[in-house]
Amino acid sequence: MNRRDLLLGSISAGLVGGAPRWLGAAKAQPQSVPVIIGFLDAVWGRLIGNVGAGLGENGFGALTVEYGHWTGRRPDYQADQMAKYAADLVKRKCALIFAFSTRTALAAKTVNGDTPIVFLADEPVAAGLVDSLERPGGNLTGAACPVSGLIAKRIDIIRELIPTTNSIVVVSDPANPPAHAIEIREAEAAANARGLQLSIVAWTGEHDFEVELAALPPDRNAALVFGDGLPLFAHGVQLDYLGGRYGFPAILSRRDAVEQGAMVSFGTRFEDAAHLMGVYAARILKGEKPGDLPVRQITRTELIINRWGAKSRGIRIPAAMLKRADEVIE
Repeated sequence: MNRRDLLLGSISAGLVGGAPRWLGAAKAQPQSVPVIIGFLDAVWGRLIGNVGAGLGENGFGALTVEYGHWTGRRPDYQADQMAKYAADLVKRKCALIFAFSTRTALAAKTVNGDTPIVFLADEPVAAGLVDSLERPGGNLTGAACPVSGLIAKRIDIIRELIPTTNSIVVVSDPANPPAHAIEIREAEAAANARGLQLSIVAWTGEHDFEVELAALPPDRNAALVFGDGLPLFAHGVQLDYLGGRYGFPAILSRRDAVEQGAMVSFGTRFEDAAHLMGVYAARILKGEKPGDLPVRQITRTELIINRWGAKSRGIRIPAAMLKRADEVIE
């Protein structure tokens, strides 16, 4: 589904609670010549809002948006297909393309042309997106959200929630090799140090996750720990539901699913990255070269807890965890 409308209208529709506070100021500064920007991913409303804030604060309030993401019930994660979506955005003369994952950014990079690409990625140098963080070169720049240290922290959080846990099932995306390798290496080190049994589920999003869960031996003391990656973000609610259906409590990497009833998430605050992407997009639209804008690392993390989600699973949140949580959803 490809839609074209004003960015401000898209943001208003995508956010709970109505339009962002900068909407009025942005309306007062319409562009004399329409500028078309493209979103390659099926982006979540919260991130669109933060991108829009970064753009609006820098004078770009009224922009036309093209969506180049997948159609149908299940996203097509194949690199060649995503490259076609990116090429389609270029044909529609987008002045700039946003990519909200390493996978989609790599797909966009394969498209011939010099259309600027502003990305959110985990390990952009190791993945081959840019030459370096300080001097990315080419037509790409954006935000880097490193995965190092996150899996071990999620393991500790789920064990604090469920002290009887002695077996961890880490779900990671092998189609994102640099991040996947880091997650597996750190999961193994954390499990060994804590005396835990460890299973690895490599899931690319190409088939139903229930197949993987059904293959796991039933273990009342096991918990699911999800890594980062496009399919794990896109299907957070479904993954958490299936985990509970098979008796596995879970900790996710993004807050979206927790807002919809999952128990807990811990991960990078992607809203900060999205705001930076909006700021960088404005600077590029004003004439700066993407390759001259350093890729900034976003390392701020957040712990989000849903008390109802925990209660529905018969789990009591420790008072100490509630106190240090960045947000508790009642």
